[in-house]
Parts: sequence; structure tokens; C-alpha cells
Amino acid sequence: MDQLSYLDHFYLSLFSTKQSKKTSTIYHILTGKKTASILYSAEKYQLTHFFALFSKLDRNQFNNSIQKLINLNTLLLAEETQEYYLSENGKNKQSEFFSEHYYPKELNHLKDGLVLIHFWRTLQLVTQVLSEIRYKNKQYIPIEKEWEKQNWVKQWFKNNAMNKDQLALEFGQEWIIILNELPELNAEIIAANLTGHSNTGKTKNQLVEAFKKESSEISIIELDSIAWITKTLKKHPEKMPLFYSVYNEMLHLYDGTTKSALLTKRYLLNGYSLAEIAAQRQLKESTINEHVIEISIMDPLFDLSVVLPSEKLKKLKHLLSENPTITYQELIKKNPEILFLWYRLVQIERNRDSD
Repeated sequence: MDQLSYLDHFYLSLFSTKQSKKTSTIYHILTGKKTASILYSAEKYQLTHFFALFSKLDRNQFNNSIQKLINLNTLLLAEETQEYYLSENGKNKQSEFFSEHYYPKELNHLKDGLVLIHFWRTLQLVTQVLSEIRYKNKQYIPIEKEWEKQNWVKQWFKNNAMNKDQLALEFGQEWIIILNELPELNAEIIAANLTGHSNTGKTKNQLVEAFKKESSEISIIELDSIAWITKTLKKHPEKMPLFYSVYNEMLHLYDGTTKSALLTKRYLLNGYSLAEIAAQRQLKESTINEHVIEISIMDPLFDLSVVLPSEKLKKLKHLLSENPTITYQELIKKNPEILFLWYRLVQIERNRDSD
């Protein structure tokens, strides 16, 4: 039997001893399949923080990992559902492994994944440019090839009141504050990525060699560290105003909600009914319903009253509190007026409240 890799243990950690889960659904959550059913499953399985974490994950490689875990009796089949749950052996194995390896604690990849990626790319470019400015060097190759990113950084410089030398100095000081806020390992790996004057950031292979960790673990540490940085910035924007200005821009540019769902949200907030939105946008009502489910999951503060009348909401909450496992089919036998969308929205809210 092959030795379990970091990713094998990570997949194992996504299962539970109390709740069986479909392996195919976990695959779709990890690769970011943004349908209403997968988004709801991510919420139900409490895996939204890892949604789209491995967007290019190969299905066969994932299935092979799952089969290894099954063969080792770390995952057991629930006959009645044909889903898998974590065995006590599996629970002990993954707990022991992650006592010595890194496990992400800060990620909310469904909500912030896109922001984190673009923030990190932009931050690295700003760091490189300001480092070269401090050494009066104009002859260097930008690490970021995308013209849009380069142009954004040029505009950011123009919008900043400080001269470039002062900007470079202040930015460097903010880096020191940030790195001191991070745990030692996270700070070392983040710092090793940075490119500046007479210094080239390490490649993934070099990081693997330097820190004696698998590539997948290094990638997880990097991403979790960026999430850690953004949470620190939100708590103390006044301590790192330059970093925060970069992050805040990325936050507005890269919302994780699909553009189509955002447009539906705009219509809803302007008082349109679901039927009116479907007619205006020439889409099926079922598609608009899927948008509402996506919006509800992506934005916990979204006001459900725009689609779910308050008296129906109270009734549904009461019915589900009496029988939390009631199916929609069972529900409409006595309450035919209840829409599936309403049922799903209340389930989402209950899942969130129970986290």
C-alpha cells in the first residue's frame, strides 16, 4: 500500500464520524462547481471554506486517493445512503498527521478565494516595484506579466500622496508588522516568495526543498497565510494603511459571487419579484432560484424577506425545528403552498446557525 500523502490526509479530514458524505460531491466542492445543489452541499457539509480550493484537481487522482482511504478502513460505507463517513481509525490517523503538519485555519475560500489570489499577486508586484525604487533601479523584469495588474499598480502609485521613496519605506515597514503578526513558519514561507532588488522569490520546488514539505502543503500554507494577512488588515487597517488600500481594491474588484447572480441580486434589491426578474432577463425561474440560493450562501446578511414572506419564514422555521430531517416531499403533503426555494433557504439558515 502506498504511503498516504499530504493531500490524502487532507481529503480524509473532510469527512466526519457523524455525517456521511458523497465523495463525488466533495470532489465538486473542491473543484468549485458552482451549482445550487453543490453550494448547498458545501454549506451542509460545512466545507464552504474549502470551496474551489483545488479548481484543477484531476478526478482520477482524487478517486485513487479516496480508494486508498477506503482500503485502509479510514473511510467506511454507510449502506443506507451509499455515502462515506470517517472511521475511528481514520479520525485518529488524520488527527495524528495534522499534529505534525499544517492544517488551514483562516480560509473561507468560497467567499474570499478569488480576492486572496489577486491580492497576493498584486502584493508581490507592488513589493518588487517598491524594492527596486529604493535602489533607484529601473532595469528589471516585472514578476507579474498581466498588463491589467501592471496598470493597476501604476494607478495605485499615482493615487498615493507620498513620493515613491517614502512610499517604499512605509511599505517595507508594513511588511515587518505583517510578518511579525504571522506564525513563524507562515512568515518564513511568505517572505521566501517575495522578489525584490537582488532577490528572486523561491520557486515551489525550492520551497519544498527548503522546508522539507510536500508541494501541496506549501501551497496550503501560502494561501492560509494570505487569508491570515487579510483578516489582520480588516482588524487593524490603521496599522497598515498601504496594505489595506491594496486589499480593499481587490475586495471590490473580485467578488466571489457569479456576475449573473449579482445581477439578480441587484434586481431583487430594486423590488423586482422572481418572476419579473426571469422575464426581464429571459431566464428560467429555476435559474433565478439558483441565483437566490447562491446569494444566500455567499452573503449571510442577505435579507430573505425579499423572496420569502415573513409569515412563511416563521412557519417553515417552526416545522423544521419540530422535524429537522423532514424532506420537501413530506413537507408539501400538508403544506402544498411552500416552495422548494423557501425550504432550501431556511435549511441554509439553519445550517449556518448550527455551525
